[in-house]
Amino acid sequence: MDVDLNIVCDLNDNQKQAVKIMGCPVLVVAGPGTGKTFTIVSRIACLIQNGVSPQGILAVTFTNRAAREMHDRVATRLGEAARGIFIGTFHLLGLRILRDRMSGEFTLLGRDEQLDLLQGMLKGTRKEAQQAGDRIARRKSSLDAEECSGSCPREFDDVYEAYQAALQQRNAVDFDDLIAIPIRLLEQDDDFARSYRARYQHIIVDEYQDINPAQYRLLRLLLNESGSLCAVGDADQAIYAFRGADPGNFLAFEQDFPRTRRVTLTHNYRSTGTILQAVHGVISRNPKRIEKQLTAVRERGERVAVHSLPDDRSEAETIIREIETRMGGTSHDQIRRNAAARDRGACSYRFSDFAVIFRTNAQARTIEEAFRASGIPYQLIGRAGRAQSREIEETTAFLRSILRGEGSPDPHEAADLEARLLSPADRFDPRAEAVALMTMHMAKGLEFRVVFVAGCEDGLVPCTIMKDCTDVEEERRLFYVAMTRARDELLLLHARSRFLYGKRLVQQPAPFLADIPDSLTEQHMQQERKAAQKDRQMGLFS
Repeated sequence: MDVDLNIVCDLNDNQKQAVKIMGCPVLVVAGPGTGKTFTIVSRIACLIQNGVSPQGILAVTFTNRAAREMHDRVATRLGEAARGIFIGTFHLLGLRILRDRMSGEFTLLGRDEQLDLLQGMLKGTRKEAQQAGDRIARRKSSLDAEECSGSCPREFDDVYEAYQAALQQRNAVDFDDLIAIPIRLLEQDDDFARSYRARYQHIIVDEYQDINPAQYRLLRLLLNESGSLCAVGDADQAIYAFRGADPGNFLAFEQDFPRTRRVTLTHNYRSTGTILQAVHGVISRNPKRIEKQLTAVRERGERVAVHSLPDDRSEAETIIREIETRMGGTSHDQIRRNAAARDRGACSYRFSDFAVIFRTNAQARTIEEAFRASGIPYQLIGRAGRAQSREIEETTAFLRSILRGEGSPDPHEAADLEARLLSPADRFDPRAEAVALMTMHMAKGLEFRVVFVAGCEDGLVPCTIMKDCTDVEEERRLFYVAMTRARDELLLLHARSRFLYGKRLVQQPAPFLADIPDSLTEQHMQQERKAAQKDRQMGLFS
């Protein structure tokens, strides 16, 4: 294939291969910070430059945030030539298929509306409704009636059937139906399926490791044997088993598609060399993975700071203190002076440069209280608020700009439908001048100059508290994802005592910390509060 030199001039050798290989399935193993999105955008540009119709390109990913970023980059690079390319989530693709096939209007239930319906049916608590909703979602995403049915399958079957009947009565579908129903439509109508396979000659799947059985089946139904498939992802970042995602699909890609050519992106442009060595020490202990050693393009950088704190309150206070130290103060006057200094290039940190990442939402309370007391602006990802309203509006506008075209519903009605596809992760506003607080799952796809990983303790990392069973390999991948969000500095904090789930717990350091070579860490031990106070008093008399 002829390739415009301007398209590949800024790519490294491995990225060039990922862009140029055509005529066979391609598996791009893309570690964190290796320019994955840039490579995908360049591949799309290469296809367009070589005469592929924009309407023949399908690029799918797993969050609206990622789809929006990809859409914006493609539009910036290709301009009008990008019109007609489908870039969106699997669920948005499913919504388009439903719109193409189903006559009349239907209602798409958001999560809260689904829970309202289930709670009314069950005449139970919100938690019971959430548990039922999760089991229904797992069944639909697995496409297996026996999946996750638990010890009382008949009872769950009754709930499931009553729920489906209630949807039908309301002419409604839920989030997971956006995959399940298109599968049924494509399987039952050969002509309809052939029309879609003829339409999309080039399919690109981002974050392929996150694909669940239903999404995998939808992909196979859309795939044209004479077309091309490019799967991009990283098995080390597979963290969504609770949603039904199966990283085995990524590991088995070359068996599923025998003519596959594999390309591994190893040049990391995000993190310092020290951070990359530290995360490799952690993730290399997982046996089910595709081995790769990320190479840092940047300098070696600071050692990873490991803080041992007396309790969770000290942990939160330490985070505040470390941010204040880097910001040079956080009073209102100091913030104003910092902003003015930034304009002159004299101050290097912004509040948006910092992120605090934790394993469970239960950890957020103490951290949030410390931020409120400090006056440092913050945004808690996963909880909507006024600060995120502009981001939600812009995401809705982005979605609205994609369902437009022949046969589409009214744009305002479509925007209302598509707004329901927003996930908590889509409510992160990257332009907000605030510290980001989030769980490890929410951190996927983001990066920050300074990252604090709080609660690096056994029971939380890996998370075994309040759980019947734990997949230690996935927990290690979660920790890997959290660590690799850091560009310049990584601080890992663990408390020796923590109030969690109504109890005061005595905690031990996370076992994953032992996998980081000592030469890469800088250890900090904070004494117990009473002991520290006694030392200060003794100092007055010495």
